[in-house]
Amino acid sequence: MAKNIILQHYNGQPKELEKLSFENIKNYAHLIGADHEVVPNKPFREHLTNPCQKAFCIDQHWDNYDNVLMLDPDVFIRKNLTQNIFKISGNGVHGTTQAQLKRKLIFLKRIKESDPYWGGSIYKFNRSERELLRSVMPLNDNWMDIYNKPYNFEDEGILAELASKAKLPINYLDFSWNQCSFLPDIQNAKMIHIRTKKPGHLNGSWENGGKRNKIENYYELVIQGII
Repeated sequence: MAKNIILQHYNGQPKELEKLSFENIKNYAHLIGADHEVVPNKPFREHLTNPCQKAFCIDQHWDNYDNVLMLDPDVFIRKNLTQNIFKISGNGVHGTTQAQLKRKLIFLKRIKESDPYWGGSIYKFNRSERELLRSVMPLNDNWMDIYNKPYNFEDEGILAELASKAKLPINYLDFSWNQCSFLPDIQNAKMIHIRTKKPGHLNGSWENGGKRNKIENYYELVIQGII
């Protein structure tokens, strides 16, 4: 039987939303027979931004696990979901935003069109994939400097470039495994990524309804019975 773990990284003192997410994901992990661990501090590279630390999911520290799933600390499982994500093929999600960012990295000649580009809120790799990604890691960390800036690719750029060097094939999860909370049909999502944007409705059609604290968007979904 495969040994699996779900990781969540957070550097600092978790607030209400993060604590709720940790408990939600821990319960899901136990449901599907996986371990769960919150990874603190900066275990990947001390000098890199906090989001970059999610690349620690490929570290040899986890090599006693067959599969590793790294989730953001504001991700929740949809209520009553029992499907085991480790039985689903795919390394991460790829939507409109990821397509735009991928084009930028292609322009910068960091990756190619045939390479995968994953959203940073969810990564899933088996042991051989993690070993392959580590095997192409340059000895000098300077190549990651371009990503070491808030909202500038960060972990997404690091893992995309490693995937390009490793020639990892494109294998995306269905976007329902990490759907943003403001998008329509959220009741059909499997995992929900809580964002500051809130859904809005105008003349019966969906549109962006502005922004508010993530915790407010979380509680709205709880009231609706979705989380």
